[in-house]
Amino acid sequence: MDRNLEGRVALVTGASSGIGASVVRRLLAAGARVHGVARRQEALNEVSPEHLAAGRFVPHALDVSDSAAARGLAAQLAGSDPIDILVCAAGTNVPGRRMAELTDESFDQIMKTNVYGVFTLLSATLDQLRERQGDVVIISSIAASWPDHSGAAYGASKSALLGLARGASRDEHGNGVRVCSILPGIVDTPILDLRPSPPPREVRDWAIHPDDIAEAVHCAVSLPPRTNIAEISVVATRLQSLSNTQAATPELPASMLS
Repeated sequence: MDRNLEGRVALVTGASSGIGASVVRRLLAAGARVHGVARRQEALNEVSPEHLAAGRFVPHALDVSDSAAARGLAAQLAGSDPIDILVCAAGTNVPGRRMAELTDESFDQIMKTNVYGVFTLLSATLDQLRERQGDVVIISSIAASWPDHSGAAYGASKSALLGLARGASRDEHGNGVRVCSILPGIVDTPILDLRPSPPPREVRDWAIHPDDIAEAVHCAVSLPPRTNIAEISVVATRLQSLSNTQAATPELPASMLS
């Protein structure tokens, strides 16, 4: 177990499962104290029970799309345990994601979680991050640049995150705040179950694992302050070269990847 993040304090959203849970465990292993945010308290409590009992993992049950609750948590941490790492991994999608299926309500749902949830916590913790010369890691998606089965609204939300991260980095690098976007391709997480046709097990076995993205997060926040990884694209070796998850592989027909 490395301890290169000893003394640092992180806030991770989407912390109850998938990428967020893996990030929590990786940062804890590196010595950080971690505040985890997700909607489900019971699931949060199961992410790292030993660190929960020791007080190094602190769960907070809230929905990042609830701006008032998110800002309230940021204010609480500013007074009791200021953060210097913010990892925004919370995200959502809807089953009816083709353009003709999207509604005002479903589009709004995606944007509130995927975009506004990130903006709210980033803006609300900015003073803490400035004071402690902190790091921000935003989990975007390859879908931000390369359309895939995630759908137009999801892709739009992840494209918006790229713009937000680039703009925040430009504004805040002089204050010592580093901003990194990570753009994963297909990752074997529960969000795949929301696809109209969830991929079969053999495809998921070839997908990126959440722990792989957690390693990328750890890399971004543990580099010397003089260096910033602005964006990282992470793709599944056997499924895609740049992210086109509709492309067939020698072993599987394209129909199995929908």
